[in-house]
Amino acid sequence: MRYRSVLIAAALSVAAVSITACGPKDTSAACSGETFNLHSHPELLGAENDLVRAFDEAAEQQLASATMVEMTTRAGWSPEWERVVYIGARTTDEELRKDSAADLRLACFAGLPTTNSDPDLRSSHVTLFVADGKPLQAVWWVGQTPSLRFGKRDFLLPDTVLRYDPDSRTMRAE
Repeated sequence: MRYRSVLIAAALSVAAVSITACGPKDTSAACSGETFNLHSHPELLGAENDLVRAFDEAAEQQLASATMVEMTTRAGWSPEWERVVYIGARTTDEELRKDSAADLRLACFAGLPTTNSDPDLRSSHVTLFVADGKPLQAVWWVGQTPSLRFGKRDFLLPDTVLRYDPDSRTMRAE
């Protein structure tokens, strides 16, 4: 009888661990403070569509080079940002803070991009504009070939040079 009780207790423990490990991660404790939603936020710097359009036009015109701040200016955006952080599919809050090389003073981000279930389509990514350690605005890049590529960088600065890449037909960070 005692052996049976130990076996049942062990089975229940394994089941509990399995359910916890496979279930959705509870981030409520980590997100007790302010959360920045990448999908719904004010356009403090400028219209998201205008920035995407500026990059699309630069790629179509095969613009030789421009800095990141020149591209935001072309879009009619405010220059009141310090860095732009790349957020790809499966990026976590922790990776985002580490990759930004900035002191992001915010506990959590909602609406992080996910992988696309269609293997023929690229997953969306987001660029997050940051100033003084605070996220200001997010821009979603969707479609087969987004016109801004970060190259091997995790973030861009206002003076980061972007060059037209004829192979990908995009503006790519140096």
